[in-house]
Amino acid sequence: MGTAALTVLAAGAAPVRAADLPSELTTVARVKFQGRHAVKEKELRAAIKTRTSSQVVFRDSPLLRLDFLRADTVAIENVYQQHGYLDTRATYRLSPATDPVQTIVTFVIEEGRRTRIGRVDLSGVTVMPTDPLRRKLFARPGKPFNPYFLPADTLKIAEAYHDRGYFPMVAASTQRESTSITVGYSVNEGARFRFGEVRIANLEHLSVSEGFVRRELLQRPGSVYRSTLVQKSIERLYETGVFSQVQLTPLIDSTATTIEFDLALRERKPRWVDAGIGSGTNERLLATGEWGHRSLFERGMQGTLAGALALDSQARFLLSRSEASLLEPWMFATRTRGRLTVYHEIRHERDGLDQRLIENQAEGVSFQVLRRFGRYARLSLLQDFTFVRQNQTFNDPALSDSERAVLNQEITPSFTTNRLQLGADRDTRDFPIHVTHGSFQSASAEIAGGPLRGTSSFTKQQFSSSWYTPLSPVLQIATRLGGGWITPFGDLVQFSQEPNVDPEVARVPVLDRFRIGGVNSLRGYDESELPINGGLVLMRGNLELRAQVYGPFGFEVFVDAGNVWARHDGVRHGQFTPEVSSRRMTPDDVRWVFGFGPQVLLPFGPLRIDYTWWARPDENGKRQRGIYQFAIGSSF
Repeated sequence: MGTAALTVLAAGAAPVRAADLPSELTTVARVKFQGRHAVKEKELRAAIKTRTSSQVVFRDSPLLRLDFLRADTVAIENVYQQHGYLDTRATYRLSPATDPVQTIVTFVIEEGRRTRIGRVDLSGVTVMPTDPLRRKLFARPGKPFNPYFLPADTLKIAEAYHDRGYFPMVAASTQRESTSITVGYSVNEGARFRFGEVRIANLEHLSVSEGFVRRELLQRPGSVYRSTLVQKSIERLYETGVFSQVQLTPLIDSTATTIEFDLALRERKPRWVDAGIGSGTNERLLATGEWGHRSLFERGMQGTLAGALALDSQARFLLSRSEASLLEPWMFATRTRGRLTVYHEIRHERDGLDQRLIENQAEGVSFQVLRRFGRYARLSLLQDFTFVRQNQTFNDPALSDSERAVLNQEITPSFTTNRLQLGADRDTRDFPIHVTHGSFQSASAEIAGGPLRGTSSFTKQQFSSSWYTPLSPVLQIATRLGGGWITPFGDLVQFSQEPNVDPEVARVPVLDRFRIGGVNSLRGYDESELPINGGLVLMRGNLELRAQVYGPFGFEVFVDAGNVWARHDGVRHGQFTPEVSSRRMTPDDVRWVFGFGPQVLLPFGPLRIDYTWWARPDENGKRQRGIYQFAIGSSF
């Protein structure tokens, strides 16, 4: 193969004389490919170093370099070999361009015939079934032969054996007959290894106990060595949040066929302080802060104190929340997390005309148990008890004191909610802040009141699923579908008496009802605007085309749809049909919103400006065209 390559280089270089090529002055006008049929031109251009002159004004043209041309012929042959064309030969030809200081480079390609894999042989495999092993290989009968299959498959075979306690020697071979090639892998399995002891190198300098570290290790002395257990042990140590660096060094004893480990750990600072500032459509300023300790009582227990403050666009108070929590990472001697949280929250809600202010003050305590299943799924159980006090103030100067007193009786002054919630989610996203591929699904079911006591009694179910599909390195489709429903039961308790609120809806506390709207749900509307008094049935869908144009700059084109209904029987099939017209919507019609907007990708998430239109005017005849909304972070 080396002799053939030298022959090609000599053939390509022969027609060129030093006097014909003043490399300091000659530039490349154009690069062409002659004889190319089986491989895309884009793939070849990506592999070569010789570039075509740019059409951009004031940009230097690339110099013609002989060393680049020689390397490019080898690169072209290498690309073809990866597609099964093992006999491809490439040379180059130089011809003058219109400009006397420029040269046209033509790569002449002789593709030859394609070689495919006829058979894959495995020899020496005795301790594991061959069929599952064959399915792991890149080399399969009928596929075009790629020389890079051989080193990749030897590594895959070795990794499969590592998970059974073996460290085999794997050799690859090929035998070619015309356009068919037989690939063979010979395995020398060797002896089976078992786990030995794990020694913690710097235990005396750690703030956690030895038991805390060892309970995260899956290696048990005397058990069969498995490489996946080593990797999972490292992941579990990182997941505690205590360590910034984990190094697990194997010490192989070939005589005793055991593998011991030296474990070196570097702790993160036990205390941390976090602060953040965000902005959205409704919460124009949101400030958060958190203080915590990662390892209490040498058990890896985490304690946190957190707070949040939000103001609207007129600098009026919206929300304040403070909480203290304690996390136990190992409950019931299993890797089950338990979190106890005590919180205090004050929330102000205003109607669309700013004529009514509802003040909610809540104190509560919650206890959550969370268990992971595999790398992507987790299950949680939450018990929450909340005591809420409510007060409403009317700013309409046309109301008399007696009228205000009557209206004030429409709201329940105080109530308690005791709920039990079961939730599950599955997350395969590659990076939650800026997702490029994967999906996220979540579902929850809860019961409030009834056997749990409390003022309100209802069941509530919710689900959401998001998918992220890359179309190219810079283009992505993101979709989301979600919904939920609430069913009141038990004693008849009315939490509000407004004439325009459905009596069934009034049986559920305002903060537990469904509402929709905002930069992360239904754009073009204010946060939780639809409906202002909430409802019992929610459906929502989002479709986005996300594009990265240049560096961190990009844009998105989107369609949002959704609505909240007062009752289950109010949902009709005809309400979901999209329609762009001047016909007014009814409260039960699905809202359709169309828009686009630029975005800048930053380490903490994208900065977005969404520009939206309503498909139809609302029930009052209002039709929004061209609404700007600013947000930090992806919509979903």
